[in-house]
Amino acid sequence: MKFINLNRVLCLSAHPDDVEYSMLGSIIRFEDTIFDIVVLSSGGDFDDTNKNRDMECSKIWVNFKNVNGEVLGKHHVKDKLEDDWINVIENKYDVSKYDCVFASPSLDSHFEHRMVNNIAYALLRTSSSGLITYKTPSTLESWKPNYYVDVNHLVNKKIAMLDNFESQKLKSYFKPDSIRAFHSNYISSKFGVNYVEHFKIERVFG
Repeated sequence: MKFINLNRVLCLSAHPDDVEYSMLGSIIRFEDTIFDIVVLSSGGDFDDTNKNRDMECSKIWVNFKNVNGEVLGKHHVKDKLEDDWINVIENKYDVSKYDCVFASPSLDSHFEHRMVNNIAYALLRTSSSGLITYKTPSTLESWKPNYYVDVNHLVNKKIAMLDNFESQKLKSYFKPDSIRAFHSNYISSKFGVNYVEHFKIERVFG
């Protein structure tokens, strides 16, 4: 099964765990879509656990035939200008070959997540590829998703796999109950789907 009939997508991540926390259930479910995950930095601002986080990502990626992952640098996203990041990514990846780019939203309280959104739009300036944003723990309530993926039967597996991010275990949003709450949706729960991943199709692909 494919994610909205997408063959290959580029997933931009400011930090290790952004894509996995936000859309790992979709990666598990849509095994016929290839997810190329590009992590810009080895950790977030004020994060003193950077040295382990590359390996934590790899422990998850290795479980999937439909995932290719790369961490671009041992630094923070803010250490480069957006233009520099665009050049780095364009020198490594031909965005035009992807059906869609996934990125964190512009309506996000984390400034490095917003940088990734700006970078995604710039990468698409000469491409017909689509853009989908994914909900993060710091996404603002004003961001309104318009596409949901049922992960009801996958949420426990996702929680178990996120346990590989040992450096993040003390953070409140990495607690199992917090992860379940992050995936909850009142409307879908009325139809028996208690857990979903939240997306917004920002730009139509194709």
